[in-house]
Formats: sequence, C-alpha cells, structure tokens
Amino acid sequence: MRHILRWALSLTAPIVLTMALVRLLTLPWYPALEYRRPGFPEDLYGMSRDARLRLAQASIRFLNVPAGRVDLAALQLPDGTPAYNDQELSHMDDVKRVYNALTLAAGVALVVAVAAGWGLVRLGGRCELWLALTTSGVVTLAALGGLGVWMILGFEQFFTRFHGLFFDPGTWVFYQSDTLIRLFPMPFWRDAGLLIAIGVSLLALALIRVGVRGTQRCAA
Repeated sequence: MRHILRWALSLTAPIVLTMALVRLLTLPWYPALEYRRPGFPEDLYGMSRDARLRLAQASIRFLNVPAGRVDLAALQLPDGTPAYNDQELSHMDDVKRVYNALTLAAGVALVVAVAAGWGLVRLGGRCELWLALTTSGVVTLAALGGLGVWMILGFEQFFTRFHGLFFDPGTWVFYQSDTLIRLFPMPFWRDAGLLIAIGVSLLALALIRVGVRGTQRCAA
C-alpha cells in the first residue's frame, strides 16, 4: 500500500504544479505585463495597445468566471464593430470547457496527492513521503525537458499538436485579421510557455530539495 501511495503522490504532483502555473498566467496581470514588454508585436491593423489590452484582459477574465458573467459577444473593437466573429466565440467556448476540465483534473490530482501523503504518514511511511516528493520533482523536470526540446526545435509544430489534442480540426485556425490573432500573437504564447516552464521547474527543484533533505534525515 505504501508503494502505491508513493507513486500516486509522485505522479499527481506534477499535474498540480503545472496547472497551478497555467492558472496563474490566465489572469489579467499576464497580458498587462506582456503588452508592456519591449518588442511585443504591434497590431497590423492599427489598434492601440490600450484597446488590445482591454479586450485581451476581458477575454482572459472570461475563463475564470462562471458562464454568462463575461459576454464576449458584447465586446467591441474601437470602431464599434463586434470584437469576435462566430468562429472565434465558438472557439472561446471550447477553450473554457477544456480549461475547466483541466482545472477539475488538477483538483482531483491535488486531492489524490494530499490523501496519498497523509496515508503515507499514517502508515509510518515518512521516508516514502520524502522519496515521493523527490521522484515527483524528477518526473516533472524530465517531462519539462522533453517538452522544452520540442518547443525549441519547433514551437509552431508544438502549438499545432497541442491544439489538435484538445480541439476539433479547423476550429482553432484563424486569419491574421481575426481578433484572437491580433490580441494573442504567437510571441504571447511562446512567452507564456517559457514562464510556465521556468515556474514549474523552480517548484520541481524545490520539491527535490525538500525530498532529498527529508530522505537524508530518515537515513541518519
């Protein structure tokens, strides 16, 4: 049983860490930071950064509130026309469904991780608990390393495969003139991926450090 609990903790913690960073970046502060970054692409059709930021933050806020609290169909471009067309609105609905499903999965993983850790302590497996934390950090870094190499060699291919995993073909492909592309150009996602990778890596290293120290105390 302790062996099962140890691996349950080792394999669920990376899910929790990754989704925690994803949710941290899907808040209005991230587009505000990204839009102020030197070299962030200007809109090809002349929309100001302030107008783009307002729409980007409203779009991201849509992911984190109950359905109906933010009406994307009511958002307007500076000229008064609707910001999003029907395909974009449909895709944002799909994004919200996937986002909520991943959040739920991370919540379940968190419950499993906490229960596994508690079970190890109750069963006298404190040493297995520290080992599980170390293993979890190593598994996380290994997964990030593989994804990082893929992203470096071809971020657009990674981006395409990622969307193909969660969305129906063609539903997430847009024109350069569409608002979603104008608000969230490719550098926006590259930077987000980099920040998530760095954040999760630091948390994984912290887990390894805590786990190694705990294991050393058990062996002493």
